Amino acid sequence: MSDNRTQTRQRRDEPAARIDIPRFHSRRLLTAALATPLAWFAQMFVGEVLTSQACAVSDPLRPVSPPAWVTTALVALSVVCMIVGIAGVIVAWRAVVFTRGRRGHALDGRARRVAELEWFLARVSALSSAMFMFGLATTVVAVVVVSPCGQW
Repeated sequence: MSDNRTQTRQRRDEPAARIDIPRFHSRRLLTAALATPLAWFAQMFVGEVLTSQACAVSDPLRPVSPPAWVTTALVALSVVCMIVGIAGVIVAWRAVVFTRGRRGHALDGRARRVAELEWFLARVSALSSAMFMFGLATTVVAVVVVSPCGQW
């Protein structure tokens, strides 16, 4: 699937006449739907792995402070995931705005179905991105506030 519109010839005797076939904007919608959830998943998964490996020598009764690189790595991971999450929210919001405009111009048939499907998927992507962005923000706050090697 391509983001570019495909043009076909209408008839063999009219080579200059072309019809635009509506295309589904798969890359834009895929980015809008998956960027923020994947950033949250990376934050949770990589953060848990880093913390568990760094705190493996710690005992629940006598917690050991984590190595200095763990805090730096967790903050850097949080910043990168937050940037990816914000980019996902922006792409999702732009997809909603773009599909809202296209939905109003689609007249009939396949063009209308494609526009309505894109509009629906863009709205689902925006809602999903907003929810995962909230989860990402609370995870970032937890990284800053909670000691990684303390009692869980």
